[in-house]
Amino acid sequence: MKNKKGLINKIKLLLNRAKAPKYLHRFGPKTYELGQHIFALFVKNYCQLSYRSTAYFLRQLGFIVATKSTLQRYAAKLSLPFWQTLFNKTVSTKSSIGAIDSTGLDRSRASLYYIKRIDSETRVRRYFQLCVFASGRKIVSLRLRSKPVHETCDVKYLFAMAKRSPSTVLMDKGYDAEWIHEFFADKGIKSIAPVRKNWRRGFYRKKLAVNFPQKLYNKRSRVESLFHSFKQRYGSSLSSKLARTARAEVYCRAILYNLFILLCRLLGQSINYRKIYIENWIINNCEFK
Repeated sequence: MKNKKGLINKIKLLLNRAKAPKYLHRFGPKTYELGQHIFALFVKNYCQLSYRSTAYFLRQLGFIVATKSTLQRYAAKLSLPFWQTLFNKTVSTKSSIGAIDSTGLDRSRASLYYIKRIDSETRVRRYFQLCVFASGRKIVSLRLRSKPVHETCDVKYLFAMAKRSPSTVLMDKGYDAEWIHEFFADKGIKSIAPVRKNWRRGFYRKKLAVNFPQKLYNKRSRVESLFHSFKQRYGSSLSSKLARTARAEVYCRAILYNLFILLCRLLGQSINYRKIYIENWIINNCEFK
């Protein structure tokens, strides 16, 4: 690779492809560029640091970075269309099979087991709900909710925000609803979900109950593997308490995850070798100036 660019230049290239402005507000101060803030947010989520630790860590490496309060305000200011546009630039999959599922992200890093061990008060813990539309090994679209809702509420939104729709969508039993099958059938997409025991009516549900494609449905485990890899790499909890900053945190992790999958696919090596190579690549290609 002769023309190696620094990590900041790659982030600037990603922002240019998303047609993002150089500064967040044209009348605001021109001290820090938008790319510098995005880079700091990526480092925060990749290393699982706080805003204060991220600012200190980057200053020790020689980067010009804003204070932790400025980073936190910028994370709250960035809108959903901005994150969605930036995220779409990392989505490139040719898989014909997709899967929809949801998972929870804790608001605290302390587990219930730890709380019981220290004899603390066990309260009902609220969590962020992350619903994902995955295709292949990549995240195609996502939605984060500050309060848990039924999984079927985000199906239409995930399909509308997906850059490319597969020919088959796999779902678990929680998505067993006739209107979901009718929605995908109108789009020319085959939907597969196990039928509940107490089902009574429905044309598509009856077809699945009579002849269920179990071999094809077994590929839905990919989205479960995606959740495991996502939480194993970036943690199963969010440090943010507000919905806007939590949204920025999740989108940063999703962008990093898609880029990591792309880089691993290009390398084609073992997981341990990939991790060592990626860490060395980041160290050698960062511009500490």
